Parts: sequence; C-alpha cells; structure tokens
Amino acid sequence: MSYRNAALGLIAMIVSCGETAVDWSAPENFLLRESSAKKDDGVELSYSSLVDATCSGVFAALADIEHYQDFVPGVDRTQLLSVDGNTKTVQIAQRVIGRQSNAKVAWTVHPDKQQIDFKTLQSDLNYNDGHYELEPSPDGQRCLVRSTFVVKHGQGMAQAVPIGVLATGTREAFLGAAKGVKKRATGATG
Repeated sequence: MSYRNAALGLIAMIVSCGETAVDWSAPENFLLRESSAKKDDGVELSYSSLVDATCSGVFAALADIEHYQDFVPGVDRTQLLSVDGNTKTVQIAQRVIGRQSNAKVAWTVHPDKQQIDFKTLQSDLNYNDGHYELEPSPDGQRCLVRSTFVVKHGQGMAQAVPIGVLATGTREAFLGAAKGVKKRATGATG
C-alpha cells in the first residue's frame, strides 16, 4: 500500500467520524440529526435543527425566557426570579408527559457566541440541563441550531418516571418548542 493511499484512507476515516457538512439548501428539518446516549444517571439527547429563520431571530426567541408561555407549547407559566449579569433564574411550569412540572432554572445567555446554557436548580419531575448553539447559513437567512439536553429524575416524586419515558417526553417537548421558537423568530402569526 502506498503512503498516498494510506493517507487518503486516514483522511476519509477522520472525516467520516465527524459531523457531516450542512446542506443549507435542504428543506427545513427540526430533527436533521439526533442522538441519545446514557450519561451518569440520566440520558443525553442531542438534536441539530435546520431552521428557516435567521440566527438572530432564533437567538432572540430562545433568550426571551420569561415569555416562553407566550410561544412555547406546554409552558403554562414563567416567573423571572432574579438576574445576575447574563444569567436569568426563572420559575417555570411546564407540562411534560401529561404532568405539570415545576422547576427553577438558571439560563446563561452568551450573545457574542450565539449560545445559551441552562441548568435546572430544582424540579419536581425531571432535571433538564442543556445548551443551545447557533450557526448561521452563509447567506444569513437560515440557522443550524444544535441543542443538547441532559435529562435526569427530579425531586419529591411519589412515583419515579422511567428515564426512557422522560427522554421521549423531552423529545416531544423539544419538537413543539422548536416550532414555537421558529414562529416567534419569524414573527409568524396563527
């Protein structure tokens, strides 16, 4: 085998292990890529979404945490508890797998990087820590949103919900939220 063939094989192997390139002309797809993996005592869910909206619009919607009840399906109430620099702590009531969940969540917004991190501080149903990272298309008209959620059991539950059920509920809530965020980002009505 020649060095050239070995080098080409190594390059092909490295490229195939990484994330595939984004086809910016592909149809909008909130589940362009998805994966799940067991992590500690929970599950890590990762989604890449190709959204027909600008990243600035998507970021503005995601960062409007205290108004999620206005545009994110399943969120019944949000209450801003505190603001410390670029971190907002919010009490949020949300329906997950048909149950009302109440959680205290800290959201850290990084406008310069187009990223948002969130960490559940207290919850009665499930802990859902995560991260949003946005990448604009070359023409700036579309946005690739990479979302990561680490789902774990909450506190004070009389009967534990299996982690697989919580993961499925998180996926369903993610899809609803993605549609609501896109609608808010584009100013669509109805």
